[in-house]
Amino acid sequence: MFGLRIRCVLIPLLWACCLGSALAADTTRQQIDIRRQKLHEDIDALQARLEAVDGQIDQQLALTPDREVNLLLTDVFLRRVDALQDSLEFSKVLEHRLKVKYLAGLEHTLAGYLSETRAGRIPPEQGSLLFSGFESIMRADMAGRSIAATAESQPFPVGNILFLLPNSVFHDTPGYREARNTIFLKYCSLHPEKVLTTIVGFADQLFADSLIALSARRYPNLFYDYAAAVTTPLGQLIRRQKDPLARVITDMSNRPGGRLLFPFIDEVVKGRATLNQIEAAMKDSLKYFRLLVSTQIRYVDRMRAGDTPFAAPELPRMMKRKAEEVFVNTINALHDEPDAVRFRILEPLDVRELYYLIVMGEEIIYTSSYRGVYNRMMERMQTPSGDSLLLSVRFDRFKKFIKMAAGFNRLDHFLSTMPDSNAQRLMIAFARGLDRTGGLEEAVDVADSYGSITTPTVRRLIDREVELSRQRSLRASQRRSFVIYDILQTIFRSSSDSTVDLSAKLGIPPVYRVDYRQLADTGGRVVQLVFFYGDKDGIESFANFMTLFGSKADWLVTRTKEWVEIQSLTGKNLSIYANLPLDNIAGDDPDALAQTHLLGHLETLGLAPTIVIHRGHSYHLKYTLAQLPATARVVILGSCGGYHNLDEVLERCPDAHIVSSKEVGTRLVNEPILRMLNEDLRNGNDILWVPMWNALSALFTQPVTRERFENYIPPHRNLGALFIKAYRQTMGAAL
Repeated sequence: MFGLRIRCVLIPLLWACCLGSALAADTTRQQIDIRRQKLHEDIDALQARLEAVDGQIDQQLALTPDREVNLLLTDVFLRRVDALQDSLEFSKVLEHRLKVKYLAGLEHTLAGYLSETRAGRIPPEQGSLLFSGFESIMRADMAGRSIAATAESQPFPVGNILFLLPNSVFHDTPGYREARNTIFLKYCSLHPEKVLTTIVGFADQLFADSLIALSARRYPNLFYDYAAAVTTPLGQLIRRQKDPLARVITDMSNRPGGRLLFPFIDEVVKGRATLNQIEAAMKDSLKYFRLLVSTQIRYVDRMRAGDTPFAAPELPRMMKRKAEEVFVNTINALHDEPDAVRFRILEPLDVRELYYLIVMGEEIIYTSSYRGVYNRMMERMQTPSGDSLLLSVRFDRFKKFIKMAAGFNRLDHFLSTMPDSNAQRLMIAFARGLDRTGGLEEAVDVADSYGSITTPTVRRLIDREVELSRQRSLRASQRRSFVIYDILQTIFRSSSDSTVDLSAKLGIPPVYRVDYRQLADTGGRVVQLVFFYGDKDGIESFANFMTLFGSKADWLVTRTKEWVEIQSLTGKNLSIYANLPLDNIAGDDPDALAQTHLLGHLETLGLAPTIVIHRGHSYHLKYTLAQLPATARVVILGSCGGYHNLDEVLERCPDAHIVSSKEVGTRLVNEPILRMLNEDLRNGNDILWVPMWNALSALFTQPVTRERFENYIPPHRNLGALFIKAYRQTMGAAL
């Protein structure tokens, strides 16, 4: 590194060849100009920091796993940087101003490389290209030539350091602006989603408007958000756009309730509707939902013809939101009222609108709510006909509808309303094409449905289609398709044949048991974590939960202002922590704060929960999932909501056994499950799901409690979760 070390004559001669006569060195002079001393020291410090990345000061850089690459980088950032420092400092041609400029540029380049490497934004092996690029720019600057061409050959990470990082010493060099534009366009190509957050610095360039218009098409939601920020530089830049789509989105963002307009962008751009017409429908929840449904059916027709509406996914998202907010939540909340009162809000809805209430309300609809909607849907057809219903909605989301009908024990009835040949074709279509969607939701729906189907002929149809699809995939060497159908076939066989070993066949942990030793920590303690929420149901649920621990001989209960700790006094060491369901009437989320503090408390104590329980409505579930510890091995969810929630649990806890419910949990079932689970844990027993579920089933003999219990799905019957686990294991990648 640079200092007062004596250099051999060879180094300046080599650099004289590389950099030209302007850098001809005078090695007889060893005194550094005091005006440049700090620059040299800063460069030396950066070299030392690069050398110390691996924790060792040994004149070697270890920035990659490849020894040859590391040797090259060592030569670049130690020997060649030293040589360049010498050549610049002792040049007889360069004046002080230029020496300062190039030394400062070298420091800027090294600092950029160090920070960008640490941030993972530049592959370390591109350091050699970076140094060569800096030399090229410097030579061009010395000669008064444009540096624009240098940018064209640079990969973006290198060009970013040379041209985009702030405070470049070459800002007044010919071609600098063109070079920055070149590198910025490379960035936009690599990260189109970030155009809107970075375009302001290039607002005066000809390409700015085109990039903004392209962003409106690719990322309409993001575009809407920025367009709504009227006073920001980006908001003002967006408002100058002449692109029709950009102008429509901008207009929507300026109107009250603009997000309700947003799903109809394509309709407005194509001239099929005006913003004023949509705003008129927005004033009435029924009219607005009706408009969503009719537009969605039209969109399905268009997509089947190869004409995909712009921002098409936005419309079903809004339909789901309105179905839940306006209709499903209402009938759920009135579950204790007479049907005439409870379902009054459904009276104006037609058959197609009721259909969409069902498929869009999957995550929150209660069993009794589903049956009420389903019955009214079928009654409002002049002649109840399932195939006619599906034709009227263009078979949109029919697999979701079939899955729900199976889960709520209405599939047999639905199939009975159509000719047998049509029913058979429908169930074949249900199990076909599961590999074509790109995702796994339909495959998980089929897996979940199978466990609820009791009609032998329907099961045989699905079995046959799965086998045929499996064979087709095998012949065509379509690995992903084969894996999907092979897993489904194995899971389906296991549901009726106890000799099928899912663990051995699919490579997943045992599904019928959880060993006690997997739940206890090294100190022999099992930690259970329970999330409660501060609404009326949550407060009542917590009160019922605490009745499980009334025996002072068996349990020690310690209450704080934010949570309760329950410790077993007999048997094995079981610690249960539950946050208090603090009332959120002031809107300050005290229960959320209590959960955060409780998790911090457990972390401070070094306690890792292996059992996690969600007690609350489905709209609270996302908060539980966001805090789900990776150590969880048993996860009990009320109101599971299907694929997306199962997927999120298994993303965080790949080996978790999941107990899920089709609707919000009830104390009539929760308390017996938890009592039996805790007794097994206190006795040091393994969790055996089949015997436990058989014992629980015997407790629920009354029709009301029996129906509630049957809404709960134990891990060994949770075929959707088993499918996700097996797919992850087989494909070796996250979904």
